[in-house]
Amino acid sequence: MKGRNLGKIIIPVCLSVLLTGFTIPDFNISAINNSNTENINIIENKQEKPSVYSMYINDKNIGLVEFPAHSLRVYDQVIEKIKNKYEEGIIIEADVYFKESNGDHIIKDQELVSAIEEAIQIKKMAHGIVIDGDIACYLNSEEEIQQLLEMIKNPYLKDVEQRENASLEKIEIKEEISIKQDMVLYQDILDIDSAFQVITQGPDALKTYVVKEGDSLWSIANENDSSVDELYEANPDLEGDIIQPGQELKLFAPRNLITVITEEKVKETEEIDFEKEVRQTDKLYKGESRVVQEGSKGEKEIEYLIIRENGTRKEKKVIDETVIKEPVNEIIEEGTKSKPTPKPKATSKRSTSSSRSSSSSSSSSSNRSYTPIVRNGVEMTPWYEGANKVFSRGSVAKVTHVDTGLTFYAKRRGGTNHADCEPLTKKDTEIMKKIYGGSWSWSRKAIIVEVNGKKMAASMNGMPHGRSSISGNGFSGHFCIHFYGSKGHGNPRQDPDHQAMVKRALGK
Repeated sequence: MKGRNLGKIIIPVCLSVLLTGFTIPDFNISAINNSNTENINIIENKQEKPSVYSMYINDKNIGLVEFPAHSLRVYDQVIEKIKNKYEEGIIIEADVYFKESNGDHIIKDQELVSAIEEAIQIKKMAHGIVIDGDIACYLNSEEEIQQLLEMIKNPYLKDVEQRENASLEKIEIKEEISIKQDMVLYQDILDIDSAFQVITQGPDALKTYVVKEGDSLWSIANENDSSVDELYEANPDLEGDIIQPGQELKLFAPRNLITVITEEKVKETEEIDFEKEVRQTDKLYKGESRVVQEGSKGEKEIEYLIIRENGTRKEKKVIDETVIKEPVNEIIEEGTKSKPTPKPKATSKRSTSSSRSSSSSSSSSSNRSYTPIVRNGVEMTPWYEGANKVFSRGSVAKVTHVDTGLTFYAKRRGGTNHADCEPLTKKDTEIMKKIYGGSWSWSRKAIIVEVNGKKMAASMNGMPHGRSSISGNGFSGHFCIHFYGSKGHGNPRQDPDHQAMVKRALGK
């Protein structure tokens, strides 16, 4: 029993109610007025009895009452109502006493009920989830905490399962997790869904503020223990420091209290670049060369261990590597044979004059500019000293397939007798493959090559071969584009099929 000396008349009533194995005694007026009762002791002195009393519950003044006995009956009814509402295992803490007071505002019964409900404390034994030494929230049982932890890990588990060629090796929580039992206020115990929100977004993530007239970001942050930077982070749509009355702001940005670490094994296939091998041969003159073997890339399968934190990759390391296909080197022969020196011929004055005339005529002919054929804005441009310079090495062209109208971009990587090219991006490779019906082939296609506004008739094949210089475009090698008069590799000669497609591109 809790005794206090707080005025002329003190009615101390200490009640701590455990709903299992304990019942609250029935209070009645005769018991309250009985001076010998064990629960209520009214001490009177010689002065006049006050007409009103302040009623206290857990040291909180809940209002003025005229008759303590009646107020206790109301109190009993509230306790009984709580007993019927909540499950077993709760404890009601309500230390009740009355103190002589003055005043004229007597609290009405309905107000008294609300005040009692607000002042009493309903507690229950709960299980707190402790993250790195700090209690994050309370749940009813250890089983619910385990369910919560599995619920938090589950999205990352499914993410690995749905990823192609990936297998989960380990999933764990980075922080130190423990469980602590405490007697806590009933309203502080969360269900699993609410606890999930607290853990994955932070206890303050749902706190909001409605902007009032005269508010600023600084005043709002200062008033709510936040910061201006945090307001910007929590409200990414904010533009500068402009806010309007009635606008709702989040006070804190989401903050995940738990870090889920996953380790997964992933197998990936990668290309192996081939090497360029140069051989000397006396079958070719100096300055001449030819490709005797086209190079092709190999393939290898690499197994990686990938470590992620909450889905974000933190580390990727090789744990195994297997060659599936060996690369084939490109072999180029370069000539070493010296060119023969031509013998001078004896000439007469007449022949000299004729030679000069012929030389003059030849010079005049070589100096004449070539006039290309143009149809519908497309030009049949000769490769040598024409298209070779327009579509120079390293430049990008817009390529249009004559039959389908499909367009993609290609970059010239090299080539002497024709243009060796590569699709510029992976999307360009997909369009080019669509032109070939979904599979690569050496088939010739009539195309229009546009460089800096100049459209030239041309022909291409669609088989990846040789070396490449662009990574990530999905094309393992290069393809050839021929123009009017261009020739092939090695033993240079014009390809009649390519030349036919060039004419077709012009509309012939």
